[in-house]
Amino acid sequence: MEANKKTILVTGGNAGIGFALCRQLVADHNCKVYMGARSEERGNKAIQDIKAKHPNADIQLLVIDVSDDKSVADAAECMKGIKLYALVNNAGVGLKTGDGSEDGLLATNFYGPKRVTDAFVGQVNDRIVNVSSGVASMWHQTKTAETRALFTNPATTWEQLCAEVEKWKMDKGEGPATGVYGLSKAGLNLITIHAAAAYPNLKVTALSPGFINTNMTAGFGAKLTPEEGTVSTRKCLFEDVISGAYYGSDGLRGPLTMTRDPGMPEYQGEDETTIERATYNKPKE
Repeated sequence: MEANKKTILVTGGNAGIGFALCRQLVADHNCKVYMGARSEERGNKAIQDIKAKHPNADIQLLVIDVSDDKSVADAAECMKGIKLYALVNNAGVGLKTGDGSEDGLLATNFYGPKRVTDAFVGQVNDRIVNVSSGVASMWHQTKTAETRALFTNPATTWEQLCAEVEKWKMDKGEGPATGVYGLSKAGLNLITIHAAAAYPNLKVTALSPGFINTNMTAGFGAKLTPEEGTVSTRKCLFEDVISGAYYGSDGLRGPLTMTRDPGMPEYQGEDETTIERATYNKPKE
C-alpha cells in the first residue's frame, strides 16, 4: 500500500479549499500530503484537526510563504530529495484576506505559483495544478482584444507578461472581481500555458474551484462548501486532462476569455473569437 501512495504538495493547505483538499487526499485517495502553510502554528492546528478524524493520515507540515523568495527556497531545501507526484499551487489571497495591497496580492496569486513551480518542478513526476478563478474570464471581458490576446498567447514572454501585469495592477476594472484579483488569475492562466510548454513531461493545468464559501469570499453570498470546491482540482490531479488547459468548477474544460458556467457545453479548444454568443458570453469589444 505504501508503495502505491502518491505524494502531493498543496500550498495554502491549512484553510478553506486547500484544507478540504488535503483532508480528501489523505482520507479518500491514499496520498501522502505535504501541507504548505505560512504559519507553523496554523499549519499544525490544521494537521491536528485532520488527524483527529483520520488518525492514520499521512500528512506533514511544510512552512512556506509563496510570496517570499527566501521562504520558498528554504522550503525547497527542506524537501530536497523528496519526489512528488504533484504540486498544487493553491495558496491565494484576496484584498480581504491578504495585506490589502495590490503588490501583496500579486506576490501570492501571480508571482507565487511561478516562484514555487520554479523551485519544485525538478521534484515533480506527473502534475502541476494551478488554482485559478472564473473571475479571470470576467477580467478579460473588460479588456480589448489586444490585451486578451497578450494574456492568452503562448508566445508572450514572461517579461512581457510581468510588464503587462504591473501596468494593469492599479486598474479597478468594473468591480472587485475584475480588478487586481482577476488580473492575478488571468496572469496565472498564462503561467500555466507557459509551464505546459516548458515541461512536456508533466500535465500542467489551471482551474476554477467555483464560488466557494471561504474567508476570502465571506460576505459575498457564496454557498458552496470548500469540499465542493475541490471537484476540478481532483480531476486535474487524477484523471486524463490536457496540459495547458483550463478547467471549470465542474471539472470540464473552459475557455480563458469567456465565462462558462456548469451545465454549459465543454470547451473543445475552438478559437474563442468565433464561439457563438449563445454558447459562451462573448467579451466586450
